[in-house]
Amino acid sequence: MNVALGDWALLAFLAVFVPVWGWFDHRSFLRRERAADTDILSAEYIKTIGFHAVMAGSVLGTWFVLGRDWTPLGFTPLNLSGHFWIGSLIAGALLMGMVLNFLGGMVSGKGDAARIKAYAKLAPFLPKTGRQHRWGMALSVSAGIAEEIAYRGFVMWLLAFFMPVYAVIAVQAIIFGLAHAYQGWGGAVGTAILGAVIGVVYWATGSLFLPIMLHMLVDAMSLSVAYFTFRRQAGREAGV
Repeated sequence: MNVALGDWALLAFLAVFVPVWGWFDHRSFLRRERAADTDILSAEYIKTIGFHAVMAGSVLGTWFVLGRDWTPLGFTPLNLSGHFWIGSLIAGALLMGMVLNFLGGMVSGKGDAARIKAYAKLAPFLPKTGRQHRWGMALSVSAGIAEEIAYRGFVMWLLAFFMPVYAVIAVQAIIFGLAHAYQGWGGAVGTAILGAVIGVVYWATGSLFLPIMLHMLVDAMSLSVAYFTFRRQAGREAGV
């Protein structure tokens, strides 16, 4: 299987257009959010879900038009031999940490002040109502599917033609982090680290199944913790 011109166009789309679009779109959203007296976050979530569809569709459409086998893109059962145990351990550790954070954020108000401080820059983009939370869950699903197909499936496949696996994992993580540069320096670095971790899981298992599931859960749990944190804060401010 050879690299085609369309592959380079897709890489440019993911590595350049997506970060730039995300940066300007997020700032446009912040301006509209400050001026709005209604819920525009749900609409922003819906728009982002649509963009995820374009992202995944671009990769899948290119793959289909070029008549390629789907296995190199990660559409294959888990490889239970070789390095699978590495992927399983990493996935299990990540999931355990997220579940503990999720349960702590849902059940207890301890740490709410620290979380709200940490959410400061992204607060306008985090769910605070039931409707926003529901659309946030849908966004978690679309992000898990589209971004794993794009960054782990496609980008890692393309980079593997030109560099060793450790460099593939590192470079795709950087590209993934840049796509989230709108979150600020800390958000981009944190996302890049997550991308590296999930990249190792993908390399170890040979399938997009676990990366997609992990990505969905990480996003869903993170948004849910934010939702319950803000809901408790609103209750305290209302004297409830």
